[in-house]
Amino acid sequence: MKKVNLIKQLSIFILCVCSLTVYGQSISGNVGSKTRSMESDSRDLGYANVDIYRNDSLVANVLADKNGDFKVDLDKGNYRCEIKYAGYETVVQNITVKSDEKSDFTMTEDEGSKYSAKKMASYEEAFTERSYSSFESVLTSNMWGKSKKKDTEKKGKLTAGEINDFSKWNLWNELTKSELSSKQEYWNFSPTERYSLQLTNQDGLPLANAKVELIEKGKTIYTSRTDNTGKAELWGNLQHENSSKIKGASIHINYNGLITSVDKAKTISKGINTLVLNTEYIKSQNVDIAIVVDATGSMQDEIDYLKFDINDVIFQAKEFSSSLNLRFANVFFRDEGDAYLTESQDFTRVLSESIAYTNEHNADGGGDHPEAVDVALEVAINNLSWNDETRTKILFLVLDAPPHSTPEVQEKMRTLSKQAAEKGIRIVPIVGSGADKYTEYIMRCVALATNGTYTFLTDCSSIGDSHIKPSTNEYQTEVLNDLLVRIIKSYTYMPDNEQIIADLGVNLPDSLVVIPSDIDTTNTENPTETTVIDDVVELHWNYYPNPTTGIINIVANKEIEQLYISDLSGKVIQVIENIEPDEAVRADLSNYASGIYLIRYPMGKQWISGKIMLVR
Repeated sequence: MKKVNLIKQLSIFILCVCSLTVYGQSISGNVGSKTRSMESDSRDLGYANVDIYRNDSLVANVLADKNGDFKVDLDKGNYRCEIKYAGYETVVQNITVKSDEKSDFTMTEDEGSKYSAKKMASYEEAFTERSYSSFESVLTSNMWGKSKKKDTEKKGKLTAGEINDFSKWNLWNELTKSELSSKQEYWNFSPTERYSLQLTNQDGLPLANAKVELIEKGKTIYTSRTDNTGKAELWGNLQHENSSKIKGASIHINYNGLITSVDKAKTISKGINTLVLNTEYIKSQNVDIAIVVDATGSMQDEIDYLKFDINDVIFQAKEFSSSLNLRFANVFFRDEGDAYLTESQDFTRVLSESIAYTNEHNADGGGDHPEAVDVALEVAINNLSWNDETRTKILFLVLDAPPHSTPEVQEKMRTLSKQAAEKGIRIVPIVGSGADKYTEYIMRCVALATNGTYTFLTDCSSIGDSHIKPSTNEYQTEVLNDLLVRIIKSYTYMPDNEQIIADLGVNLPDSLVVIPSDIDTTNTENPTETTVIDDVVELHWNYYPNPTTGIINIVANKEIEQLYISDLSGKVIQVIENIEPDEAVRADLSNYASGIYLIRYPMGKQWISGKIMLVR
């Protein structure tokens, strides 16, 4: 039996460390352009869409890099390659793949396009130069009140932090009773009575996009969708003034027509509800990303960021898979009395079209602090053509001011959050300078209600006006690009049918788990690093087997007061307390979906981290 188990573990290890691609061939090349008026006027088309079809099926799609270069791994055979870029005519070419093929593509301007090639060239030139003309303000102090000189290397590099309140659930509940209690009453918004569900098939693979309903006495209280890890979050109550609690709740699940339920559902305080369905593994490749942006006068820095950097964010986030089929939509909003209330572009697969639309917008208007956030969310959630068959829907909400605080808008914000959750839209606020604690609170509530996370800009980049320090015990500052790439990857990654686990190359920050409130891990001289205290020496720990089919053994030569196990998005699923030195403890992950898990614990000001691959 031991020999059989050893062979099994060895087989799993080989699957996980081998290359993710089985292809021996590829298509590579460059995407460039020419104009009708000047044949010699050519340039590279960075981030062009490269779609590969076999017969009528889209088998691969990638983005060219910033220089217009691309590579797609493929089987041998005949393919149709289509190149798309805003302002240019689509290029279609048939290619036979026998080995590593190379083919460059030259695109011609489309005179009938609303995005002229001349405009696209000017956008590309601005991106290449990374002018950031509006990023000239220099802060004389940062959030910790210490003197800070301008760092020219950081010009154009917005920095940000994340607070994942699902991973700090106990702390969030404490804050709503203390520091944030007045904001909770102000907005009459408080996600409580949390129910979590983990849904997998018989092979331990996560089942995404299942419709999940929280039911009490035959009445639907909350509806959500399982995410890419097979998890769903349900809430018994969003209204602070409503003190009644549901009793005898059940969870109803509909996965691809297979209907079942979890009777006597338990709240998160008693653990995660788990359910295994005997069904095939359906992994949609569709991902919808909408960006909703406050375009009032104080938001020019953030809009400039979207113009210059969102190309690179999407390119990096998609690199781990040529199969993901991403679509992009945009909503810009201001307020009543401005030049417009909302303007929107529906979903498109062509990234350059989305960026071209963004380039047409600048900040203006506003005046008072609140803006038409609720109107913009209404448009984004209910008017955009979200795909019903997706693995992930993400709505990035970029703003620096709250919605209006009338009772009607308060109720609407709760309703919109429920509508987003029902469609499986995960809202990720990106909060800029000028935001106050009331903005922070309502955005954290919206993120929780929709299975999202809260992000915010920081002062460390010396860009824009000052930013408030969030209510939490600690967080790590990152470059905003890296943070967004990490979020998109963690929200879109799913193992394949062979349960090969990809190395996503994601650097997860220390703010994903709770540490004592008197410890500050932020190094103000270099905010992207964590300070290491001198008295942590000869620290050794081990966790095995890795990969694992469920059981993981953990042993360290130092005492561990609290060890956290979380999924890829940072959501804590288990906490193990009071581990003695050199004492092996066992954690059972058998009820969770195949994928990547993190084990972490604090040691002084440093975090000790490990990555576990769970496969079946």
